[in-house]
Amino acid sequence: MEYRFSEQQQMLKKALQSLLKKEMTLEHFKEIVEKNHGFSKDAWGKLADNGWLGILAQGKWQVFEDMTTLDLMYLSETFGERPFPGPYLLTAGFIVPLLSQLNLSSVQQQQLDLLLSGESLITTALPRLAKSKNGIDFNWPSIKIANRESSRIQLTGEIKHIPFIQHADYCLLPVSDSSGGVSLALLNTRLEGVTVSAEESVELAKPQGTIQLDHVWINKVDFIQGFDTDHQELLNEQVIQYLLCTNGEIIGGADEVLKRTIHYVTERKQFGVPVGSFQAVKHMISDMHIAIEKARSYSFYVAARQETNQDEYLLNVIASRYFSTEMYKKVCEAAIQLHGGMGFTWEESIHYWYKSSIYQLYHITHPSLMIEFVMQNLLSPSEKTQGITI
Repeated sequence: MEYRFSEQQQMLKKALQSLLKKEMTLEHFKEIVEKNHGFSKDAWGKLADNGWLGILAQGKWQVFEDMTTLDLMYLSETFGERPFPGPYLLTAGFIVPLLSQLNLSSVQQQQLDLLLSGESLITTALPRLAKSKNGIDFNWPSIKIANRESSRIQLTGEIKHIPFIQHADYCLLPVSDSSGGVSLALLNTRLEGVTVSAEESVELAKPQGTIQLDHVWINKVDFIQGFDTDHQELLNEQVIQYLLCTNGEIIGGADEVLKRTIHYVTERKQFGVPVGSFQAVKHMISDMHIAIEKARSYSFYVAARQETNQDEYLLNVIASRYFSTEMYKKVCEAAIQLHGGMGFTWEESIHYWYKSSIYQLYHITHPSLMIEFVMQNLLSPSEKTQGITI
């Protein structure tokens, strides 16, 4: 695929690269993930000040005109190239576009304003791709209803693996009802009965944690568009867009690993010549480059064809996700090998991207389930053993 980006798209990406280069050097990033547990409120505020959190915002919150998932995916390569301690894609690619298209109460609108200004942080529980009786589907975690009154509801339960929950002021919380629908509550994480605990995360730039609700009372007005509104279909649509955007971060990360590897094999000498002059090394470098460009072409192709048949679009999103995550891990493993004895060390920094590749491989999706999903959808309808309901 031949892809060319407009002058506006290239200017936006250069502006974002310039900001991150100035505000988030690798040395500064290392300090933040070691001392501040993976989040910098100051750096987050700088992103907000420049309007980057509202790239895909709609309605009165819209900052840029005619921005699409393709634009955000292209911009997100920058966050792959330069690790950033903050939930940028989760915010700009999922939370903001989701909330800005819903009918929010005045209080919820204020919370979205605070998020876009960088003064507040909202996170969300995310689904897992899992097998169900209807096939392979997005399985949303959910809090249960313990009790009800006329104007408030009591919630109880636990949700694990929520990104940045230990740093968040509010959490988008899926709540299941007896009919199987999923409503959304914007929960204050400081409420009495709410306990947040940090978890170990392989990706230092993406900390996660568990939220526990011990019979917490919340008002019905805290539910978005009312307690009885089922948001599951909209949530599924938005998480698909979010997954596609993460492909950009994956491609940018793999590209940065390749650049660092080329620099290393050019400088490192053996037998009086750069190791990059050896044919076996050249072949590995070439294979890394080809794999990255394949993933980039496929992802941009999918993002540019959102108006096509929804089943075909979903198939391509999942397939591109599988291809990109596998590519990222293999590129990082090849880079570690080409760095020789230094490849796995803390000082060389390649491990940041390798850990990111492992995180992305299992973030929401799972390699074996993505393969099964693709295989089932490539079969003719008569050959499918189960329907796919995503």
